[in-house]
Amino acid sequence: MRSNMELMEIQVEVLFTQDENRCLQYINESTGDTKIAPRFFFGNTNEGSICRFRHDLPDNVVTQLKEVAATKPMPMNSQKIPSIHRQFKEILQSHAPIERVWIGPAYRFPEQIALPTNVVRLSRANADVLKGDFAEMVSELNSSQPCLAVVEDSQTVSICRSVRLSSRAHEAGVDTLTGYRRRGYATSVVAAWALAVRALNRIPLYSTSWDNVASKGVARRLGLVQYGVDYHVT
Repeated sequence: MRSNMELMEIQVEVLFTQDENRCLQYINESTGDTKIAPRFFFGNTNEGSICRFRHDLPDNVVTQLKEVAATKPMPMNSQKIPSIHRQFKEILQSHAPIERVWIGPAYRFPEQIALPTNVVRLSRANADVLKGDFAEMVSELNSSQPCLAVVEDSQTVSICRSVRLSSRAHEAGVDTLTGYRRRGYATSVVAAWALAVRALNRIPLYSTSWDNVASKGVARRLGLVQYGVDYHVT
């Protein structure tokens, strides 16, 4: 089993493209879209932490962030934003206005995952079930595999797919239509997706924000194990 620090390193590879100096460049969209990466990423685990900086962040800002990151460890099980995060924000705010802050838990899957029976694998062959709110995903099917879904009333009502990919891992993206929530469908598609990713000899990873109650509920029901906390600022 990989250590928590190894998993955090792997997750950074999945989330962002990096240059030869491991500086962040773009969000690693499976669709190939080029969205700029956050200015700063801090991944905290109970074994240590890692920092990544966007390629255009000035050296003096990088130095200040590194100094704060080295001061003290952060708790992994608290949703409160500790003082270290406020210090990060102050430094970055002095460089440029902050557009977005993300913070939340990162999970690995348990060794044993029960195979759901109500899930189908989506491909171009059965893409006709992607309707309504999910219709736009038809064009992304080839790039976001594996893609698993619950289908009811001849349409996809819950879906989980690979939204970030690397040579070592995939990151899950899950969504369920409003009228079909609280039925356990998200739990089913995420479990099936994780098994499909493992069949490719890749590591399935799952992360969310602290305020996403539904997503954390899926993690809890599947017995996912938190290995770290993601924090990044754009």
